[in-house]
Amino acid sequence: MRNLLQLIIRYSNFLLFLGLEVVAFIFVVRGNRYQYATMHGAANVVVGGMQQAHNSIVSYFRLKSDNELLLEENARLHEQIMALENRQEAGGYCQDSTAGYIFADRDYQYIPARVIAYSVDRHHNYLTLNRGVRDGVTTDMGVIGKDGIVGVVQSVSNRFCVVAPVIHEGIYISSMLQKNGYLATLHWHAPDVSRAGLEDVARHVDITDGDTIVTSGMSAIFPANIPVGVVEQVKIGEGDSYYTVDVALATDFHSLRTVQILNFAHRNELDSIQ
Repeated sequence: MRNLLQLIIRYSNFLLFLGLEVVAFIFVVRGNRYQYATMHGAANVVVGGMQQAHNSIVSYFRLKSDNELLLEENARLHEQIMALENRQEAGGYCQDSTAGYIFADRDYQYIPARVIAYSVDRHHNYLTLNRGVRDGVTTDMGVIGKDGIVGVVQSVSNRFCVVAPVIHEGIYISSMLQKNGYLATLHWHAPDVSRAGLEDVARHVDITDGDTIVTSGMSAIFPANIPVGVVEQVKIGEGDSYYTVDVALATDFHSLRTVQILNFAHRNELDSIQ
C-alpha cells in the first residue's frame, strides 16, 4: 500500500493532466454532434468486435456437444430412410430358400459414435470408439460409416469399445454380388488398406470389374445391402475353380472419424435358438 501511495505521489502531475484530458474529451464529445456520432460509431465497432469474438469462442467450445447432436440426428435419419426402403418387405425378416434368413435394416438400432484412436499399418488393425456398455454396446455388433461397412465390435468397456475393422486379417465378412445375389466372403490381407479379396467366387459366376459388393444379411451383425466395395479386378487361371477377385473398399479408413454401431433388436432371441 505504501509503495502504491508513493507511486501516485511521484506521478501525481501526470495523473492530474491525464484526468483533465479525459474530462475535456468527454465535454468535447458530448457538446458536439459530429464528434459524438463518430465516437458512438467507433464504440459500436469495438463492442461488436468483442461480441463477435466472444460468440466465436463460445461456439468453438460448443462444437463437441453440437457434433454429438448431429451424429444422433444422422443415426435417426438413417433408420427412417432404411425403414422406408424396406416398407414393402413383410415382417422383420424374409426367408431365403438357399441360405437362411436375411434381416431387414429396420431390425437394427443405430448408435452414433466417434473414432478416438485407430491403426492402419498392422495385420490386426483396430478402431477405438467413444461408446460402451452404458450406451448399449456389446461385442459382435456391426459398425458402419457414411460410405459403407467398417467392422465388428471386438471388446467393450463401460465408456469405450474396440472394433476389428474390415482391414483386420481375422475378420471375414459375409458379402454378395448386388446384381445377382451370389454369396461370397470378403477377407483382407495386409498391407493395402484400400483393397480386400472376395473369396469363394466360382468360375461359372457372372462377375466383372465395376460390380458392386454389399453385405449379404446372412447374420445378425449386418443387414443386407450395406456397401462393401466395388470389384476392381477379376482373374482366374486355366484349370482354377474359383476367381481371384480384388475389391476396392467403400470405406476410407484414413479419413474415418464418425461411425454408427448396429444394435440388432432380436439378438437374444436368435442366440437362444442357435
